Amino acid sequence: MRIGIINYGLGNVGSVLNSFKFYRHDVTLITNPKGLETIDVVILTGIGNFNASVSRLKEFHFWDKLNEEVLIKKKPVIGICLGMQLFADVSYENALNNGFGWIKGKVIRINSSSIKVPHIGWNEAMPKNSKMFLGLQDNFFYFMHSYHFVPEDGDVIAATTKYGDVEMVSAVQRDNIVGVQFHPEKSQNNGLKFLRNCLEVIV
Repeated sequence: MRIGIINYGLGNVGSVLNSFKFYRHDVTLITNPKGLETIDVVILTGIGNFNASVSRLKEFHFWDKLNEEVLIKKKPVIGICLGMQLFADVSYENALNNGFGWIKGKVIRINSSSIKVPHIGWNEAMPKNSKMFLGLQDNFFYFMHSYHFVPEDGDVIAATTKYGDVEMVSAVQRDNIVGVQFHPEKSQNNGLKFLRNCLEVIV
């Protein structure tokens, strides 16, 4: 199994690469869309602005190729943080922007007067019968975000997280598509085990 992490300049690819190398996986950075044809699993990371990520993926010609690999060829994909948010139909970050639409839903700002935004730090993911969380010491992961994904179909929700009075989706899964709002690569042993479980679930 060969794992490819898309390197488009807006993701924490170095730490993610090292996380997969920990279990001696065959993992590489993908710098051009043709490289997607040589791998078995796609990792889509992202840090920062939704619209900037969409623009960069299109600029480097990843956008249409990703749709082909994920939707037509059904290649497994794992989205991390903003990478998961890109699965949505739309995001309301700064302005209305279209995502891939792989999982129906929208990305909205965390809205509460009782908590700090962005949401930064360790928090608990509460799984909904998902094998991705099996064998973990606990379900605490590292978060860093101001916006969150609201899917239309509750059946795709693999885990939720409470932040103050807001309950957010922290993991989604549908067929060959998995996404997490937290950062497994920053979540120490739990993050490493979670990534290993993800591969077992979707491959």
